[in-house]
Amino acid sequence: MTRSEVRCGLLALVVAGAALAACGKGEADPAGGAPRSDGVAPDLFDRGRLDTERFYRRELAELHARMTEDLLEEAGSLSVLEAFRDRVDHLAGTEAAVLDEDTFSANGIGYYRRTVTFDGTDEVMAVQWGYREGDTIADFFIRPIEPGTSVEYRTRTALRLPFEGAWYVTSGGRTVEENQHGRDYANRFAYDMVYASDLEADGPFASPSDFDTWERPILAPAAGIVIGALDTVPDNPLDVTVGTPAIGNHVVIDHGNGEFSVLGHLRQGSVRVAPGDSIAAGDLLGLVGNSGNSNGPHLHYNLQNGPEPNGARGLPAQFLGYTADGEAVERGEPVRGQIVRHGG
Repeated sequence: MTRSEVRCGLLALVVAGAALAACGKGEADPAGGAPRSDGVAPDLFDRGRLDTERFYRRELAELHARMTEDLLEEAGSLSVLEAFRDRVDHLAGTEAAVLDEDTFSANGIGYYRRTVTFDGTDEVMAVQWGYREGDTIADFFIRPIEPGTSVEYRTRTALRLPFEGAWYVTSGGRTVEENQHGRDYANRFAYDMVYASDLEADGPFASPSDFDTWERPILAPAAGIVIGALDTVPDNPLDVTVGTPAIGNHVVIDHGNGEFSVLGHLRQGSVRVAPGDSIAAGDLLGLVGNSGNSNGPHLHYNLQNGPEPNGARGLPAQFLGYTADGEAVERGEPVRGQIVRHGG
C-alpha cells in the first residue's frame, strides 16, 4: 500500500456499523425539497405505502429480493437489512403518525416519501423509497428530516480531546460532506481521527503497525464510570475492513448525566480498564488498533444518550480547551481537515 493510497483511505475510513441510517445513497434527499413531477406514476403512493408496511411487518426477504445491484452493494445482505429493522425499533420505536406524503421523480427514479413521527424519538423522520423499472427498489432510507446542522445541543460533560499530540480529523462536523457518519442516526456527530504525522509519512505500508497512529494512547475524555469494555477482537490486516462488532475493541463511559462516551477500534489486548472502574479525565483507556470495521488504525469517538455502541442517539460533542490548526478553541466541535491538539 502506497502513501497516496493510504492518504485517500484515511479520508474514507470504514467505521461503526449501520444504525438508523440510509440503506441507500439517498439520491433525492428529503431535506433538499425535490419538486414533484407531473410524470410520476400514480401507483407510487400505493407501492411506497405497501413497502413501508412490509418493512414494519418484517417481510424483509421480499424487499431485499427486489433491490438493485447498486443498492445491494450498499445495503448488503438480508441479515444487514434485518439488523437495520431492529435498529429502527431500538432507536425510534413504532411509527406513530404520518404527517405528510409525496411522490416525485429524479434521475430516472420514482420516489415515494412520507414524513412521520415515531413513539421513541422526538425527531421527525423521513421514510423514502426509490423505484426503477416497475417495482425494483433503487433507494431506501429512514432518517431525520432535519440535518445535523439544525440540531441545537450543548454538551453537558466537560470533554477534553481523548489523546495527546497533534491529530488529524478524517471525519467530523455537522454536514455529510464533512462527516461520513452524517446519515447514521447513532453516529451522525461522531469523529474519526488519526495521528497527524501519518498524513506526511512515506510508504509503502504493509501492516497497521506501519502507521504512527498504531498503539497511540487513548485517554478518558472526562470523568465517569466504565460500563463497557471489550478487548478480544483481533486487529485487521490492511486488506480487511470488517469485523464483529463493528466498533471493535472499545470502552464505554457513563458520565452520569445522560451522556456516554464510546471510544472504538482499539488494539486487541490493550484496554486498561474494566466495567465498574471509576476514572478521571486523562486516564489511560487503551491503545489505537485496527479492530472492527476499520481499514486503517484510527480512533472512533462518539457521544451518545445511551450505553450501547451503535444503539443510542448520537449527540453533538463539544470539546474544551484545544487548538485547531494552531488556533485556540475554548469550546468547539472539530471538523474534517483540521489538525487538533489538547491544550494550548
